[in-house]
Amino acid sequence: MFAAEARWVADTLWPHTPEELSPLLNVGSSTRQFRQETQPWMDKLLFAPLAARGIDTVHLDFRRGDGIDLCVDLLDDDDFARVDSQMGDRRYRSLMCCNILEHVREPAKLARRCVELVAPGGFIVVTVPRSYPRHGDPIDTLYRPTPLEAAALFPETVVLASTIIDVGESYRDEVRRRPLILMRHVARLPVPFLNREKWRHSMRKLYWLAHNYEVTALLLRRKI
Repeated sequence: MFAAEARWVADTLWPHTPEELSPLLNVGSSTRQFRQETQPWMDKLLFAPLAARGIDTVHLDFRRGDGIDLCVDLLDDDDFARVDSQMGDRRYRSLMCCNILEHVREPAKLARRCVELVAPGGFIVVTVPRSYPRHGDPIDTLYRPTPLEAAALFPETVVLASTIIDVGESYRDEVRRRPLILMRHVARLPVPFLNREKWRHSMRKLYWLAHNYEVTALLLRRKI
């Protein structure tokens, strides 16, 4: 999550009361170390202010780790059935599905299950890259939707806010920090036949030397 992205999510949720938002489920949360040290702006701009307002955030990821409250694969039918049965009539008042849809092979299925976990009238925050290089975690399907395309995955919801965020960062920032990474592209340029897929993605990445990364962002509300 980029700092500009975290700021947009925080600003978009700010008008809504703790009673409207809590508890909040953070799907694909990663670990506490990731949120507080690897990308410290996530905690500073988003999660710490939510906690200060009395909003209880439950962090969910399919991997185990410190700061992960629920270790669940929402695309696994058995995992989801277990979570669903444990919840009973209780549902989350809000949910974040941020930078996850491009890493799963069934984004529509994940979206539907996110909606099912949220109470009627509850809120769903969605972010997904719109213009960004391939990045495996562990896979990247290169799903890069417009706001309208992303919203269409989430049934029985209405769009309250949508935008494409220019995050103000790009590949050139990484190159400034580590100039020698450009040598990878130079080395691959004359030999596309060795691995055409890697060659194509390597050459494509040079696009972001001149263009900023962009993120599709949405605030949805589940219909009552």
